[in-house]
This record gives sequence, structure tokens and C-alpha cells, in this order.
Amino acid sequence: MASDMKSKLAAKLQSNQARHAQAPHETDLELGRQHVMIPVDKIDPNPYQPRTTFPEDELQKLAQSIDETGLIQPVTVRKQGDRYQLIAGERRLRAHKHLERRSIEAIVQEAADDQMAVAALAENIDRADLSDYEIGKAIRQVEVLFKNKTRLAEGLGMIREDMYKYFAFDSLPVFIIEKLDQNPRLISRTAATDIKSMLIRENGSTAALAALKDTVELVALKELDQTKIVSHATNLLRGPSMRDLPQATPLTIAGRRVGSTAHVGQNFVVKILTGALDEKKEKALRDFVEKLIAQ
Repeated sequence: MASDMKSKLAAKLQSNQARHAQAPHETDLELGRQHVMIPVDKIDPNPYQPRTTFPEDELQKLAQSIDETGLIQPVTVRKQGDRYQLIAGERRLRAHKHLERRSIEAIVQEAADDQMAVAALAENIDRADLSDYEIGKAIRQVEVLFKNKTRLAEGLGMIREDMYKYFAFDSLPVFIIEKLDQNPRLISRTAATDIKSMLIRENGSTAALAALKDTVELVALKELDQTKIVSHATNLLRGPSMRDLPQATPLTIAGRRVGSTAHVGQNFVVKILTGALDEKKEKALRDFVEKLIAQ
């Protein structure tokens, strides 16, 4: 999917640039492919940059590579007054700053806002660490540049059905968005779509939100795979402690909820989240309960 979208975005960008090059321009300077050295402190970020995280270890590796072999591919910028705005090359620019280089090799060219947006996506879309959440935010950010969603999909080289999957992040609860801001790769657009469907099905009930909150916490702790979010949360909803929240007493470890206890009818129910126990702990718990009741 990433490589297919990458090729579509690249083709769209090439088409945009060709159309832009054929249009008349009033300028005293030919900016088509001007190759120059530019002070790094005169380059402003691309406002449509989809990437929200830049791992420090990766930047250090890139900086070391540039220091040893030089900059293989110049950054691309557009002129804005007496400054420049980055079109592509955010990591390369950051690496130069890391090396305390005062200038960077750059290609100066004209670019409209929609070209800036497509170029930023095209540069990042095929990198393994660019998340669906970041892509979704980027699409929403550039939406204003297009007349409608049909034109937006066409401009990004995507089919509308796939584009709408990225919009599912907009329907997620605040507590999930906060975790995504910290870890953009926490859940994919498929998981986001499934969560959205679950919330619609459950009418956004308090119990559904509570089940999701507990479940997403397990995903954040890497105790549950994101593909199991909806099934796990649904199982919690079917449990007695979730149906009878006022009588439930939470079980917590280090401030994290791992289950609950509750009196339901003539039963005393102990409920523990699946991801909180491995097979060894489950057996130890069963043995303990059997000995406790036998006393």
C-alpha cells in the first residue's frame, strides 16, 4: 500500500510541476532549478510536513553519513521574501543543524501550496516509520487546498474509499488521540476504523469508552496487539463488571487498572484483563484460589 501510494503521489507531483512550468510567471529570477548554498537559519519548515516525530538516533546516523560522505541529495526549497520554505528534506536539514553546519546545498524552485503538500507526503509516505495517524493528519491539513473531497483524493492520487479510512482517526476519543500524539504508530487506520464502528454500534456509551480505555492502555504497554482492540473491548463489555459498573471495585497495579471485583447476584466476580496475565501467572492464580477456598 505504501509503495503504491508513493508512486501515485510522485506521479501527481510530476504532473503538477509540469503544468506549473508551462504557466506564465512574472519574476526577475529563474527559479526552475536554481542550485545554491543557503544558510540553514534562513530555511523555514514545510507547513504541510506530515511527520510529527524525528527519532534522534536516526538523525545522528544521517548526520554521521553526511559528515563522512557529504550530502548526496540537496534539499528542495521555495523562495518566500528574503527567506526560504522547505519543500522536501526535513531530515537532511535537521542533520545539518545537528552537525552545526551553517549552510546546506539546495534546489530552489517555485511551488504552489498543493505541490508543497503532495511533495511532503511523497517524500515520507514510503518510510516505515511514517504512521497512518501522521498521514491522516497531513491529509486533513491539506484538505483546505482542494475544492472538495473528490478533488482532494485526486490530488493525492488516492481512491476516496481508502482516503476515508484515514479520517477515522477524527472519530476517536480524546484519550486515544493523546496516546497517538505521543506514539503515532500506536494504532493503524484499520484499527481506527474498527474502533469508530464499535463506538457507533455502542452509541458511544460510557461502558464502551471505559472498555476501550482499558484495552488501549494494554496496547500502549505492548501487552495486547492493536488488531485485537475491538474484540478485547467487546469481551469486556459482555462481562458482568462492565454491565454493573457502580458495584465494581477496580483492581489496579501501579495506578493502572488491570481488572475489577464485583458482587453480581449471589456471585463474587473477579475480572482480570487478559493481557495482564501470562500462562504462568494464570496457573498460579488458579492454584491460589483453589487453596484459598479449600481452607
